[in-house]
Amino acid sequence: MKPVLVLMAPGFEEIELVAPIDILRRLEIPVVTAGVKGRSVEGAHGVTVQAEMLMVDVNADDYCGIVLPGGPASWLLRDTPGVLSLVRAMHQAEKLVAAICAAPIALEAAGVLAGRRVTCYPGVEGDLKSAAEVVAEPAVVDGLLVTGRGPGAALEFGFALGVALGKAGQVAALRGAMCV
Repeated sequence: MKPVLVLMAPGFEEIELVAPIDILRRLEIPVVTAGVKGRSVEGAHGVTVQAEMLMVDVNADDYCGIVLPGGPASWLLRDTPGVLSLVRAMHQAEKLVAAICAAPIALEAAGVLAGRRVTCYPGVEGDLKSAAEVVAEPAVVDGLLVTGRGPGAALEFGFALGVALGKAGQVAALRGAMCV
């Protein structure tokens, strides 16, 4: 399996980055992190994480999908043309496209939410005008589109990523092993 690409922008919500990566790796799904503005990226609560590469060096063909952690970084993701290009490329190639918290605003800006069922951080719903339905659930899987509600849903979002990537059986076992 090709790796999942996880973008890191300054102000990312730390738990929304780390929990899904941890779950994917426990499911033996490879993950690569890419910094949007640099390799050393500070999160919303002062935790600095080193990205494995820079976003400008990413080739969408090398990945099976893309994940956008939310938090204050969401607006930077939405306003960065390179992020939107990667999201569109993944979507057009029928690969996983995922975002949590407020980061679905970047998916909206990329034009990939039309007619889809999604979730997001409370108060962001009005920015997702093209979605068919915005629901208040921890995580929503609509084909290869996965969205998560917010920091408290980071584990459910990670499990949903695993399900969307064909690891439903392993997700059930992992839930037990993680006492969820």
